[in-house]
Amino acid sequence: MEKPRFLTHSHLSRVALWLTLFGYPTKVFPRLTKKEISLCAGGKCKVLTTSRGLEKTLQNLKVEYLILPNWEDWKTQLCMVLRHFKLEPQLRLNYCPLCLGKLKPINPQEVKDKIPEGALRCGKNFKICPSCGKVYWEGGHKRLMEKTLKELSQRCGEVFREFSFKE
Repeated sequence: MEKPRFLTHSHLSRVALWLTLFGYPTKVFPRLTKKEISLCAGGKCKVLTTSRGLEKTLQNLKVEYLILPNWEDWKTQLCMVLRHFKLEPQLRLNYCPLCLGKLKPINPQEVKDKIPEGALRCGKNFKICPSCGKVYWEGGHKRLMEKTLKELSQRCGEVFREFSFKE
């Protein structure tokens, strides 16, 4: 079964980033219009919004959606998305957060001119986005992402007592 894809407003960009890091590519638009929403017709993706004003358009286009409260912080909003769509919050790091291209493993020597010398020495699991050419690797930032994931787990547990994460 293919993992869900999402479409959202730019003010939900942190939610979008983390969904993408979890392996659920999320395209961000400054404004959601009928044109953008129609990209999700036929089950191609799901829409995340804070706008009740879009609900009729979403229903008319038969698009699956979730309206999030705009007064909540991004971690709580992300918990709501994870719970509603029954998604696993696991760092998969398999899509480019910039263009949503599917990342491909690459030998660091092939991209040594595109990465800092320290990353070449200490990084591991190098990947490249064939769409935009951006190179990614595991380094110190992964520890920060794992720390944020633990904070997210705690927040989701507080928001939804029965909500649990698989470690």
